[in-house]
Amino acid sequence: MKAYYIADILTASRFLFAGIITAMTTVAAHPAWVLLVFAIGELTDAADGPAASRWPYPDDLEQRLWWRVNKIAFDIAADMTLGIATLAYCARHTYPFGRTLFIGSLAVGTVSQLCVLYLLPPADQSKITKWVILLRRSLLYIPAITAVVILLLLKATVPDPLTWDAVGQSLALKVWLCIGITIGVALLYLKRDRIAEVTRNDKKIVKMNGA
Repeated sequence: MKAYYIADILTASRFLFAGIITAMTTVAAHPAWVLLVFAIGELTDAADGPAASRWPYPDDLEQRLWWRVNKIAFDIAADMTLGIATLAYCARHTYPFGRTLFIGSLAVGTVSQLCVLYLLPPADQSKITKWVILLRRSLLYIPAITAVVILLLLKATVPDPLTWDAVGQSLALKVWLCIGITIGVALLYLKRDRIAEVTRNDKKIVKMNGA
């Protein structure tokens, strides 16, 4: 196998993980396993960018493969499929807030995506479109992932009913928090170049809108 396929395999694997979580939703699997699969999926999201930079496609080949011609859409579709599958599990098997999060995320995400695709000018031609994308990432994508992890973590480690005392006394929660922090540090390391690039772009957008 050629090394330049690694990034695509990492991206495509999120469809597989989404299918696994969908099956877990059907059989009401333990939330700890769902959290583990979701975490692995997020790690592939962090790793596919560095892999694509490390092992780029030959230009002539990239133009012949539909998923490379539409690589941004392919990556977004993989992210959304994994996210929606996990949100569906949270809606069905965690807490009432999980249903609110599922419906709200779908509604806001769908409306904002339709606006970007059909109502607003292309992002490379409009600072307003860039601003909408920035707000969606800052106010929807990152908070939704954080909320999903918290819901799964609490459901997996704290016995019902959910109370502050139960949270404080849960040894399993502390163990999973350590695991989560480790994964978070790994994600920050893998995404360090992307984070730096996004930060620079966000500052430019803010300056443009403030001018």
